[in-house]
Amino acid sequence: MTNISLDRRDMFKGLLAISAAGALAACGGADEPGFVSAPSEPSDGDGYFNVIEMAQIAALADTIIPATETAGAAGAGVPATLQALATEWGDDGFRAYWRTGLESLTSALENGQNTSFTEMIAAERNSILSAYDARVFDSEIDDQFYREFKATVVQAY
Repeated sequence: MTNISLDRRDMFKGLLAISAAGALAACGGADEPGFVSAPSEPSDGDGYFNVIEMAQIAALADTIIPATETAGAAGAGVPATLQALATEWGDDGFRAYWRTGLESLTSALENGQNTSFTEMIAAERNSILSAYDARVFDSEIDDQFYREFKATVVQAY
């Protein structure tokens, strides 16, 4: 079974390349019109995503990038960043795509389970998501949303 947790050094190399390209493209900052900064604390559901969806996003993100000697995705504010993207930046099509994708993904991960993905212990979540991840990236399952979700979590981290 493939472990979906990313090697932090490889992840940071990729993020550095992405960040450099993004910085060159943006060449702006908080003084620019339309700049949206992500909230530093996870949302309680006051934005586009409700409390249940935010819990799903946090569980998924923290399974993809778990806490080690450094903060995992949830501790680094990734769920709040995704909430800000949907609430402040995304249009109706983007929001609908993310809501539908999140619902389908969590449904697929909970298939045959007695508990929701958010209520599983970390080892169970890792096992289920690792198997799903391997099937998606081996093209056994066509889930473009999961591919995009994972990439967005890594970029937001």
